[in-house]
Amino acid sequence: MAAFAPTTGTAFALRDPYPWVQLSGLARIGELLGYRAMFMPEVGSRDVLAALTGIAGETGGLMLGSGVLPVPARSPRLLAQAGATVQERSNGRLILGIGTGPSVPGALDRLRATVVMLRAAFAGERATTHEGEPFRLALVPDPPPPIWIAALGPKAMRLAGAIGDGVLLNWCTPERVARAREELAEGAAAAGRDPGEITVGVYVRACVHGDAAAARLAVSTAAAEYASYPAYARQFARMGLGEEAGRAAAARPADVPEGFVRAVAALGDRADARARIEEYRSAGADLVVVYPVVVPGTPLARSAQSTLEALAPNG
Repeated sequence: MAAFAPTTGTAFALRDPYPWVQLSGLARIGELLGYRAMFMPEVGSRDVLAALTGIAGETGGLMLGSGVLPVPARSPRLLAQAGATVQERSNGRLILGIGTGPSVPGALDRLRATVVMLRAAFAGERATTHEGEPFRLALVPDPPPPIWIAALGPKAMRLAGAIGDGVLLNWCTPERVARAREELAEGAAAAGRDPGEITVGVYVRACVHGDAAAARLAVSTAAAEYASYPAYARQFARMGLGEEAGRAAAARPADVPEGFVRAVAALGDRADARARIEEYRSAGADLVVVYPVVVPGTPLARSAQSTLEALAPNG
């Protein structure tokens, strides 16, 4: 397994279905503002790897991350080919983030097998799909992209420590980041690896907007949606936020407990939000990923840009 230096600093994520001219414009703005990387989750709008291939031509040094691709969504061969394509077009700037997708029996085993397959394919070796079909990439990326794993629970964190080049956390408190580092180290030690070589990244939902009430409502809406998902409900419970998450899932966005929202996001004015971002870094995050939450009624790109500018590394 190739060793990668940890990716450090501040990154950003773009989720919403921006028109291409706005998406690429935000990518260029993020790079100019000093962000280290841009991540895109696959949520039903664009094919993320196709989009990152396009963004590679719009940027120069910005790292480009899939954050994340559910393993069941692509065949192993297609995932390897698409990853190699982005890595080539970007001159080695891809971070290939993958996750289990639905939490079903055997999901972590399938994720482990996928990482093994990808490493073989990216090394130019014969790889084998889950169905036992052998293949070999004709285009071998040099260097291979780092593979990051999305993790919520302790088992996934330990798996990331055993086989991942990085881990990506989501909807968590700074205290969860600190505990995640311990679980990551446990998995790394069991596999004979140095945990210091594994990047800990964390998505932090953020909204800095002139209308503070509108910003809180936007983040509350997103938090309530995730609180209704069983996997995230379990994570919130492990963080001691089970009661608040249950109330959030059942409430109207305006009635979501403010303490719950502030526990897992960065809100307030520029100074407050920046201070919150630093709490995640102090807790052990190598790469804090600012995840702008757009305010309804405000143009998508303008709302996102406001938050990116407020929390920019160069700001």
